Amino acid sequence: MSDLVTKSKHWESLFYRAPIPSAIVLEEDGVCIKVNKAMENWLDISGGRANSKLTLFDIMANPNPTEFNLIHIVQQLKTTEEMSTSRRLQFVNQRGVVSTADMWISLVEEEEGCVIVQFVPSPSKSPVRKVERLESEEMERELLEYKSLFKYNPLGVASLDLNGNLIRVNEGQCALTGHTQEELLTGHFSPLIDPDSLQKTHYHFAQAAKGIPQEYNIKMLHKSGHAFEAHVINVPIIMDGRVVGVYGITADTTESTVYLKQIENLGKQLELILNTVKDAIFGVDSEGRILYLNKAGAKLLSMNEDVVIGSRLADYLIQFNENYYPYDKNQMPIHRAILSNEGHTCVQEAVFGKEDGSTFIAEYQVHSIIDQDKKGSVVVLRDLTSMNEIMKAKDEAERAEKEKSEFLSIMSHEIRTPMNAIMGMASLLVDTNLNEEQLSYAEIILSSSDSLIQTLNNILNLSKLETSRVEVQQSSFNFHDVLDEVTNLFSVQARNKGITLTKECDTRIPYNMIGDEPKIRQILINLISNGVKFTESGEVLIRAEAVHIPGRKRVLLMVQVQDTGIGIPRHKERLLFQSFSQLDPDISRNYGGTGLGLAITKRLVELMGGSISVQSTEGKGSTFQFLLELEHI
Repeated sequence: MSDLVTKSKHWESLFYRAPIPSAIVLEEDGVCIKVNKAMENWLDISGGRANSKLTLFDIMANPNPTEFNLIHIVQQLKTTEEMSTSRRLQFVNQRGVVSTADMWISLVEEEEGCVIVQFVPSPSKSPVRKVERLESEEMERELLEYKSLFKYNPLGVASLDLNGNLIRVNEGQCALTGHTQEELLTGHFSPLIDPDSLQKTHYHFAQAAKGIPQEYNIKMLHKSGHAFEAHVINVPIIMDGRVVGVYGITADTTESTVYLKQIENLGKQLELILNTVKDAIFGVDSEGRILYLNKAGAKLLSMNEDVVIGSRLADYLIQFNENYYPYDKNQMPIHRAILSNEGHTCVQEAVFGKEDGSTFIAEYQVHSIIDQDKKGSVVVLRDLTSMNEIMKAKDEAERAEKEKSEFLSIMSHEIRTPMNAIMGMASLLVDTNLNEEQLSYAEIILSSSDSLIQTLNNILNLSKLETSRVEVQQSSFNFHDVLDEVTNLFSVQARNKGITLTKECDTRIPYNMIGDEPKIRQILINLISNGVKFTESGEVLIRAEAVHIPGRKRVLLMVQVQDTGIGIPRHKERLLFQSFSQLDPDISRNYGGTGLGLAITKRLVELMGGSISVQSTEGKGSTFQFLLELEHI
C-alpha cells in the first residue's frame, strides 16, 4: 500500500511540474477538472480561472463540435485499445494569441470518465526540448504503473472521499464483496461492514482521514449476507499537502483466521496433554538449553518454569555413574546424547541428583529432532523411584507368600501325622468294650480330630488358591447326580434341626456337561453347609436353572442357595468373602467356623470363570447365587 501511495504522489508531482501543458478533462463535456502549471502559463490564466469550468472548446481558436467530438475519440481509443491519439489544432490564450499545437489525448482509468490532454506546440514554431520529452515519457510510465497497481491488484482496492463515500473500486473489491462497481459507487462504506465491527471501522477511517495510516482486522458483509474476516489497510490520499481522501486495501482472511484458531486450539490441546503426562518432558535446542517443559518436568526439577527456560538442562541435573560418583556436567551421558543430535533415540536408565540434594532413579529418552537447519531434542525422564519401591514391596510380598506356603505345607505334615495317629487310636478305642462315659469321651476325641483335619484342609486349599497352584480339571459329569448327593449329605442334619431342606433342579440342565466336578461339588457343600448351619427354623432351598447360549453348545448354570437364617447386615456383606473374616464374635461362639468357607468358594467360582453374589436381610435370611458357563455334550 505504501508503494501505491508513493507512486500516486509521485505521479501528481510529475503532472503539476511537467513542462508540457497538461489537463485532466471530462470526456462527456470536455471540462478541465485539473490543469498543471505549464498549462496555466501557456494559456495565460490565473489559478482562479483554471479552477473554473474551463472547457477545451474555450481554448480552441476555431471550435467545431462536429469536427472535434471528444466522446467519439474516447470510444475509438477504447475500441482499438490504443493508449493515446493526437489532433493538430489551433488554440488561443487569454491574451488572444493563437498558436498551433498537437493535442494528445490519453485514457485515464484512475479518473473514471476522464482523459488526460497534453498540448505539444508544433515543432516548426516551438520545438519540444529533449529533457521535456523524457519527463513526459516518465510521467506516462508512472501513470501506467499506477493504473496496473490499482486495476490488477488481487486485493480489494477502493478510494473514498473524506465522508467515507466510495469513489473508485477495482475488480478485487467487487469480488470480495459480491457487489458490482455500480452498486459500490452509490454510497457509503458502512453497509459493507458487519454491525459488530462498524464502530471500530469508523474510528480507523477517521484516523486515516487525519493523515495517519491504519491497519486492523474486522468482519465485513458479503452481498449474499454472510460475514467474513477481513484485514484492512487505510492510507490517506494527500495532495498539495492536505488529505483529500482515503485508500482502502482489503484482504479476505477468513481461511487464515480459521487456520490460526485451529493451530491455537491444537497448541492448547497439546499443552493440556503434555501437562497431564506424568513423565517429565523437555524440549531443548542443540546446545541443551530448555525451550519448553511440562508441569511434570518443572516438578521433577523442583523449579519454576519461567526460571529454567533458556538454561541448560544439565545445569539442573546431576547424573551418577555405576559407582555412584557424579559425572562432570559436560560429560553426563544425558547431556552428551543431547549434543550428539545424530537423529536417533537414546534410551538409558540412571541415578540422578537434583540441586536440593535429593536423588531419584529414572529412565531417560533423548529423541533427536532435525527440522531443516534447526536441530534440537525432546528429552523424556520417567521417575522409576516409586516404581522400584513398588517392585521391591511386590517381591517382598511374594517372598512372604512363598514362605507362608512353605510353612503351611510343613505344618500340615507335622500336624496331620500325629492327628492321623490320634484319630486311628480313637477309632480303635471306640470299638473296644467301653462303658457309656468312656465311649462318649472317645467319640469327642474322634469328632474334634476330624474338625481339626477339616480346618487344616481348608487352610491348605486357600493357600493353594492364593498362590495359583490349583488348576481347573475338565471332565464329563452329571450335575443332577452331584446336587442329589450333596443335598443328601445334609438331610439328616437339617431334619435334626427341624428345618426343611429342598432342591429344585431345572430339567433343562443337560445331564452331561464338561467342567470341574470336584470343585463344583465343593462350592455346593460350602454354601449348603452354611445355609443349614445358620438356619434355626424355616427352610433351606437349593434352586438350579440353566440358560442355553444360542449358537453354541454351552449353557449358563445358575445355582441359588436360599435360607431363612440369621441374615447379614448390609454394611458387613463386603466382609463375607474375605479370608478369616468373622461378622460378629457372638456368631463365632454360637456357630463356630474359621471364616474360610466363603473365601474358598469365591476363589473356586472365579477360577472357573464364574461369579458369585449375595443378597441378605438381617433376621430374615440370605440368598447366595453363583453363575458358571459350562459346555454340554
